[in-house]
Amino acid sequence: MTGTRHERPGRAAEAERLRRLFRFFGATQGAGRSPVYETLSEGVAGDDGLLALLLDTPEEQRRPSLLFAAVNLLLASRRDSELAAYYPIHGGRRAVDDHLVPTFSAFCDRHHDELARLLARRSTQTNEIRRCVALRLGVEHVHRHWPGPVAFVELGASAGLNLLFDHYDYRLDGEATTGTGASPVVVSCEVRGSSGAGLLGTPPRITRRLGIDRHPIDLSDLDARAWLEAFIWPEQTGELATLRGAIDLAASTSAASVVTGDATTDTARILGELPGREPVVVFTASLLSYLTTQARAAFVAQLHEAARLRPVAWVFAEAPGLLATTALDVAALRGPLARRNSLYLVGASLRGADHHHDRLLGLADPYLRWFAPARDPADDFRWVPAD
Repeated sequence: MTGTRHERPGRAAEAERLRRLFRFFGATQGAGRSPVYETLSEGVAGDDGLLALLLDTPEEQRRPSLLFAAVNLLLASRRDSELAAYYPIHGGRRAVDDHLVPTFSAFCDRHHDELARLLARRSTQTNEIRRCVALRLGVEHVHRHWPGPVAFVELGASAGLNLLFDHYDYRLDGEATTGTGASPVVVSCEVRGSSGAGLLGTPPRITRRLGIDRHPIDLSDLDARAWLEAFIWPEQTGELATLRGAIDLAASTSAASVVTGDATTDTARILGELPGREPVVVFTASLLSYLTTQARAAFVAQLHEAARLRPVAWVFAEAPGLLATTALDVAALRGPLARRNSLYLVGASLRGADHHHDRLLGLADPYLRWFAPARDPADDFRWVPAD
């Protein structure tokens, strides 16, 4: 795919930002997780035509994950294509080689108009089920401080699959830790620097499960389900099976619901409308990466407003540098830890009407493939090597 379209002032600078974004994505997200996306990220960064495809979309749509998901969606109905041969989730068995990037570029060129429509209209929609490990750890911390039942709200909930986190079985370091062993969803995570024993206790009773998302996924809509599956990476055949199990479980229960809303403007109102006075656990995973600095401040203000009426615990799995802009009272975020943005911090902020108590619980891979528990409340995780 060569050439550019619709040249305009500043386009070169925008293209350079995209190059850096794709290279960062490949180095920090693809490396060690997806040889296909690691290679394609570098390939897109060096291809002006592929960059032009994204530059012709709204700025907020210019994300590696969105381009790769759009291509993946088309591949699901084109499994006989040359590109699909590189995707195990579509039955492919071809190893990454020098033909992958030109094959990807040719596929994008051939389906340019379809991809352009998807990139312009669709939004990032993921349910990384493994992040429920972070949620379980946060809820365990909340339960130790606030015993008793809690309401649960996830922001950026997509299809709301994480709302059923206590219906899943968990394996830490390969050992079953909680659950009945009969769940169709098994969440696995490696624990580093410690044993996984005792990390996950028995969850509290959940009185209400509610998701908030700007564009909720309707699981009864087959097209919407296909878009959710498109965010599974090429090699993740196991994750695809887990996602489908979670979808089937969610479709069989009415225990959880997802409503349309914006985290920066609607959180306090929606939390205020929940019945009861028990604490509310609010969970976010990667939400801050979608917000500007101003929007992050607005989100925190929403939590503060909601905490005037009832206790609110913000459980998070977010990049350190972004958390450092949210006024969390954590000394470690004022040091080198705030620059480790290729990893995520898991923690909890317990908030009342006029106070909040913040604690980092661990450092993790962004997709919770592994988790390193904090060794003490002041841990800055310098002992955790770069991945």
